[in-house]
Amino acid sequence: MNRYFFYNYFIVCFTNLMLLIPYFLTSDRYGGAVISIALSPIFGYIFLYMFTSSLSKFPGKGLPEIFSLFYPKWIVNIVMVYKAILIGIAGALVISTYAVIITSFLNPNANQYVMLMLLLLICAYAATRSTVSIAFILEISLVLSLPVIAFVMYKTIKNPLMDWDAIHVIANHVDHMPTLLSFACATFVFTGYLNMGLFNRILPPNFKFKYIWLYPIIAFVVLLITFFVPIGIHGTETVAHYIFLWSATADSTRMMYGFIERMLFVFLIVLINLSLTFTMVGWHMVIEYIRTIIPNNVVNPDEKKAPIRNYIIAGSIIIITFVIMLRVKDGQMLKFSSYFLIFRLFSETLTTTWIFILSRKKVRKYEKEAAS
Repeated sequence: MNRYFFYNYFIVCFTNLMLLIPYFLTSDRYGGAVISIALSPIFGYIFLYMFTSSLSKFPGKGLPEIFSLFYPKWIVNIVMVYKAILIGIAGALVISTYAVIITSFLNPNANQYVMLMLLLLICAYAATRSTVSIAFILEISLVLSLPVIAFVMYKTIKNPLMDWDAIHVIANHVDHMPTLLSFACATFVFTGYLNMGLFNRILPPNFKFKYIWLYPIIAFVVLLITFFVPIGIHGTETVAHYIFLWSATADSTRMMYGFIERMLFVFLIVLINLSLTFTMVGWHMVIEYIRTIIPNNVVNPDEKKAPIRNYIIAGSIIIITFVIMLRVKDGQMLKFSSYFLIFRLFSETLTTTWIFILSRKKVRKYEKEAAS
């Protein structure tokens, strides 16, 4: 069952690195980006350990059930709505960004909002499935995507345009103080463990998180590649001209494999797979957290048939996301994304610390009962 933790951890890692996070990091390449990247695995490991060790004290329980053990219903409802909004925004940003990428790189004549609505419908419908079904879909998606991701990274590293001197120049700026935005971006890569706040429901009672020290190491290597490789290919100055950095980087790589010549096509295929899966998982968490506030809600991770309330919540997500994206311009979305990443850093720090404290309370409670 550790593989489901692996999938949840790395769907967050790979999806966000291929979208806006490289842009924000390279924008601060002469400032605190390098030291932020260097410090991020330490931060990521500490909070990964705190969260997973805390969840092990609550086998088979998600965040709603854990908070319900300690707080009245109205407090749990507020926390769950807050978490649902935060996770819902993350999914909306990812799927909206991919709609922009499709119309920018693949088909400029396509209507961006028609594409967005199509993607929203796919993600929202998939999110209404049971938690067990979502876990299976996530597994299939990542098993298919990981070899392609590795291939794309390998081909870009071996690109003849790669200038290692440019990478060395930027790496020398490691002595600058980290900025809040660059640190928030770098640490976001390591936050996939938070998905277990829901998927802990499907883990067996005797489950143990294994090899958690390995996850931040792999994520750190991926983070280094996604930051430095575009700099090596585009140069220290030109790299700042691209918003969707890895799309431009993939487009600069050529292959000689029959009818597949542009790496961009391969990249976009794997990116749509990751984007849809990431949003599906996130919005499924939104649905489950919102269901917590509904009276007489029954927690069943393996529902045979999706209840009507799932479709109502999913429909609301579609409408809210689409209406907001109709009114938001590209420049505003970039600014909002940067604010969201910073806010997310503090929010997830609070969540992880909160759950860790609650787990200590439970341990002390059992110790007192055993002593008496």
